[in-house]
Amino acid sequence: MDYHEISNIIKKSLNLKTSPVSVKLFEKEKDAEKIFEKTDKIMHCQAIITASKGKSFYGTIAEIGCPIGAGILGLKELPEKILNGSQFNKMNVTSSQESGKALIDSVAKNQRIESIAYMPLEDSKIEPDVVVIIAKPRQIFDLIRANAYQEGKRMDNSVGGTQSLCGDIVINSIQTNEPHISFGCMGSHMATELSQDQVIIGIPISKIEEITNSLTILHKR
Repeated sequence: MDYHEISNIIKKSLNLKTSPVSVKLFEKEKDAEKIFEKTDKIMHCQAIITASKGKSFYGTIAEIGCPIGAGILGLKELPEKILNGSQFNKMNVTSSQESGKALIDSVAKNQRIESIAYMPLEDSKIEPDVVVIIAKPRQIFDLIRANAYQEGKRMDNSVGGTQSLCGDIVINSIQTNEPHISFGCMGSHMATELSQDQVIIGIPISKIEEITNSLTILHKR
């Protein structure tokens, strides 16, 4: 699979100003540090935006700053106050601790890992787990059409307004092996330059070639 060509097709077809981002989860840091330079302190959502602008790097629990996001991604254990819903209730994310627990229970969570790498898709040195694209709604619409083109398959989606780029976009896309869409969460909107008119889609690497081929056909029509 030629990631450089795939990235160019996606960017040209959608008229993207930034690159699709490859995300790779590593069980052992030693496997990441052989290939990538380590980043400074950064949040997972900001790391995706930074990589979309051309940088490749990796981070561990020491660098990936969001404590909830790091737990969702598998870099650490989630705090008990998150797992029992009390923190979401305290932050006014939910109306009660019970609803907070129901919300966090529904978020996809990863097994323990030691590091995560981020890179522009065209510069991918290894096979990523998921490709993340930040775009306008009309551009995401074209990707939805491309996903449905071969088999007429609808895109199921689950969002809760929290843990979007970590749980919904990366982990859920990997675990279900299906694309997922998110509109960001409070953390990503507060901590990054993610704009109000942008949508995020996560595409598992197993689907990226098919979607790109379909996108090419649809773009010509």
